[in-house]
Amino acid sequence: MKAACIQMNISLCSKKENLERALSLAEEAVAKEAELLVFPEVFSTGFCYDRIGDVAETASGLTLEALRAFSREHDCILAGSMIEKRDENVISSEKNVPSQYNLGFCIESGKLVGIRRKVQLYGPEKEHFASGDSIASIRLQKHGLSIGLIVCNELRYPEVARKLALEGADLLVSAAEIPDFYIYPWRIMSFSRAIENQLPHIACNRVGRDRYSIYPGGSFIADGWGRVLAEAGKEECVLIGEIDPEEAREIRQTGSILEDRRPDLY
Repeated sequence: MKAACIQMNISLCSKKENLERALSLAEEAVAKEAELLVFPEVFSTGFCYDRIGDVAETASGLTLEALRAFSREHDCILAGSMIEKRDENVISSEKNVPSQYNLGFCIESGKLVGIRRKVQLYGPEKEHFASGDSIASIRLQKHGLSIGLIVCNELRYPEVARKLALEGADLLVSAAEIPDFYIYPWRIMSFSRAIENQLPHIACNRVGRDRYSIYPGGSFIADGWGRVLAEAGKEECVLIGEIDPEEAREIRQTGSILEDRRPDLY
């Protein structure tokens, strides 16, 4: 299965521009026969805190509608994250809880097959996003696979990837917006999550800059041994790598990492 990281620049708060850029790069990816395409974290807006109430959408809004149409036309899988507007009825019953989620999504052949609201928020995110309350893998029809979707800072917590692995994930997919000062730890942790769970990992970061940071890209696709299958530099690009589901299963059968855990002790 060919996978693609859409390593794109993101214009802060410019939803229309970002969506057009994302779909243009996605066209390039499917032209190269990619079946699974991964976008960076909050790819359609960046962390648009100044106008977050204006740019937030529901899962049935225009952004995911456009992605569903693309996925349907090209019979492909799309994953990433966006700023989600929370249900107003739920918000009205709560106090001091932000009105948005950082929503991880997965679309297959035009259908929204799974969502995961980010559970591990970082820094100013805590002021603008409510925390998700579930961690579960997402089942796909293609190749009979399940994906473990990780949204940026969740990668710092090995328990998130491990729970996804225990729930049957066949590969890890992470959508990130990692700045230059943290790119080295991010890459090390991304490889570590692959190796310790014996799962392929598609790790997609953004490029460019905004008022907050510079973003150096460095997206990669690795197998369950942590071997690099494809790697990007610092420029906007479509990174293509090929994952062999059968080889991935064979790697998981080498040793018994998950079975030999000692939950009675840790």
